[in-house]
Amino acid sequence: MYLSDAEIRAILIKEKKRKRRRKRIIRRITALVVLILALILAIGLIANRDAFHSPFVGRGVIFLDAGHGGGDPGSQAMKHVEKDDTLKLTLAVKKELEDLGFKVYLSRDDDSDIDRAARGEMANEKNAKLMISFHRNKSPNGDGEGVEVWIPSSNSKECQTLGQNILDALVAQGFYGRGVHPGTLTDPNEDYYENSTPTMPSCIAEVGFVNWKKDNQLFDDNLEENAKALAKAIEASFVAIYGE
Repeated sequence: MYLSDAEIRAILIKEKKRKRRRKRIIRRITALVVLILALILAIGLIANRDAFHSPFVGRGVIFLDAGHGGGDPGSQAMKHVEKDDTLKLTLAVKKELEDLGFKVYLSRDDDSDIDRAARGEMANEKNAKLMISFHRNKSPNGDGEGVEVWIPSSNSKECQTLGQNILDALVAQGFYGRGVHPGTLTDPNEDYYENSTPTMPSCIAEVGFVNWKKDNQLFDDNLEENAKALAKAIEASFVAIYGE
């Protein structure tokens, strides 16, 4: 059977129309699939918006200083080295503060040797709202016990609030409270480096004595609880000072 030219043209035209219809259908299906995927993604983003949003929106910047480090070990006794203890505590407090929505910067996150005078300047550069420097104590005769907090000699209300909240938090964890003191051990009109350069409220927390067994047990066995208590104290201080 022979087909005429007209019949052949009709068949070709019909085939082209079929292919065009098929392409249109494929494009529509593809567009529909893309739309569905976009909707699914949008719904997922909305449902999990807290995971994608910065956890620091609306909260302030906190600067934490792990005392000593590198070639400066700090106090040592009973298998405790101050620079190691302060780093462990600082990292734990950082995590808790971040969970509370704060942006946290550190003077060090490893065994680095950082100049003491530079630590406050680092806090200033980060526009921190509060600075807390963690240390541990040591008594010459081995009978020193508890926590004490040092604040700048200016003895401002804001620093008193920060210092007292931190002291109270650690006392609640079982440490003996030795008070909040302005200045230095030898002169209330002078300042430790960590308190002399920050432009924001600051304090130095001496978290127990490395040569007192009970303090070491409280430090080691309750590290996570201590960190949570400190983070809550810092948050309470931030709210009291800045009203946020």
